[in-house]
Amino acid sequence: MEQLPHELVERVCEFLTLDDLKKTLTVSSSFQYASERASGAYAHFDLTRDNAQQFIDLYNGRRWPYLRHVRFRTQLPPYEEDEQADEADEEPGETHRCRESLEERQEKDTLFTDEINFVFSTLRTLEHSKLPGNFQLTIYAPVREVRGVVCAHRNCVSWRLHLKNPDALPQLNSVRALSLEDEILIFPLEEERCLQNIDLRILIDLAEQLPRLEYLGCKVDGGRGWTPDYESEEAREYLRDWEGPHRDSRHDFAKALESATLPSTLRQAQLDFLHPLSSPERIDQTIEVPDLVSPAQHDPFSSSLRLLSYQLRKLELKLVADASLFWPADSATSWPNLESVSILFHMSSPSGRWYFAGPNGDGRDTEGYEVTEASYPPLMDTLAEETLDEEAEDHGFQLSNVTCNKFRVQPNDEVLVPFLTAFARAASSMPVLKEACIWTKLRWDASDVEGYDEDDGTQYAQWPDEPLAWGITFHYSKSRQLWWSTGHWRPDGALRQLFQDIGDKTTELIEYWGHERYGEGLPLRPIFDQFDIFGEPRSTSKWPVKAS
Repeated sequence: MEQLPHELVERVCEFLTLDDLKKTLTVSSSFQYASERASGAYAHFDLTRDNAQQFIDLYNGRRWPYLRHVRFRTQLPPYEEDEQADEADEEPGETHRCRESLEERQEKDTLFTDEINFVFSTLRTLEHSKLPGNFQLTIYAPVREVRGVVCAHRNCVSWRLHLKNPDALPQLNSVRALSLEDEILIFPLEEERCLQNIDLRILIDLAEQLPRLEYLGCKVDGGRGWTPDYESEEAREYLRDWEGPHRDSRHDFAKALESATLPSTLRQAQLDFLHPLSSPERIDQTIEVPDLVSPAQHDPFSSSLRLLSYQLRKLELKLVADASLFWPADSATSWPNLESVSILFHMSSPSGRWYFAGPNGDGRDTEGYEVTEASYPPLMDTLAEETLDEEAEDHGFQLSNVTCNKFRVQPNDEVLVPFLTAFARAASSMPVLKEACIWTKLRWDASDVEGYDEDDGTQYAQWPDEPLAWGITFHYSKSRQLWWSTGHWRPDGALRQLFQDIGDKTTELIEYWGHERYGEGLPLRPIFDQFDIFGEPRSTSKWPVKAS
């Protein structure tokens, strides 16, 4: 058996079942190596501080090339309420029963930085004596236990975690794919734990230390600028994501990206800043949202992502964005490499204007409110928070009671058309584009909105009680195909022409308006959920690594 060519042994093992692979482990050293690789038993590893030496021992040899995915869950110690916080003689403004102090925030940043340093240093230990590997690194945001705490503010933290001195991290040549993720969905008013929000710029800081990076991904809550749909005012106030840290995280991401030197090998980005997607849906659409742009003219976060896209072949974004995502105001540009683009945009814009209004035009002129010094969480307890705690203790949160204020299903042309125009112009400057999609999620549940309490929504969608969508897709195979899944809405001649100019104009263009199944109304989500440029069979890329 030792005389068989290595390539033949590898090929044979690819067709064997797991049980058969186990039997080949003792046939020969060649079969042992090939069986270990084919089984995938050493492809994934969940790294912790406790098993770091085991990890090094396991992969400090022939199994190093087998490794395809390292997962690391960052940790913070549990929060336990300070006994002094309950003392009767303590006055608001002197305690931190509700709110994190500046010192506590800095301590959390230090602990989180130590976690990132640990995983990078551990991987560098293996790289030091090996040829570069070829794997994905997924880092999960910490979930902090909150023990014995009466105040629910401790479960709902708006301050972001920061990474200190990212330039001090060792460079890792083996990490070809990086993903930063919120792993689990937390209901902070129902659980004794809190998902810590990560400063968005950390994604860029880490990517700069990975010189052979090919794929950059994230699944994070990029900020909740909306009012949740709970009827309880106490629940709304506790769950509020304060506007100051939310805006600052977006702007800091932009500053980091504009000055970053990203790896020249980067070709794919899959960035979900609306994770989980249920969160930006369960909102009260009658309430104003913050202006995250001022004093700038355009959203720095959106325009910085445009810079990221120039060298990519595949781009998927889920975010709150404006037109600067696609097109700079001062000059023309092009995307010479982009083949696949998918943009899921939220119905609210960064400025606080809305891309969609009610069927009667209501909510069309709603403006965003200013973010000021008062838009940051206090660093000490306040009398207002003590009062809120007492009200919550007396009345509870009543989380089963929600408002029915989802009425925005009609495009607001004043805001939406410039956004679509920018997208179409950008797409027409993508010479190798094969597929593109720009869409948003809609819902109809408007019985609490004045004027719609008797409206069952059937004039807007065939199944108005189901999750709805609105968008435009482009696909190029033997012909160019343009799908307008926009309900009753139609573009004007100029906008339609811009979309018709996407792709090779010497090739036939076929336009579709709506879908037979949905009639002339809004479609259901599956038609856009199927447009997964990173899913099978559309994608042949090995990144991101499929879940094991």
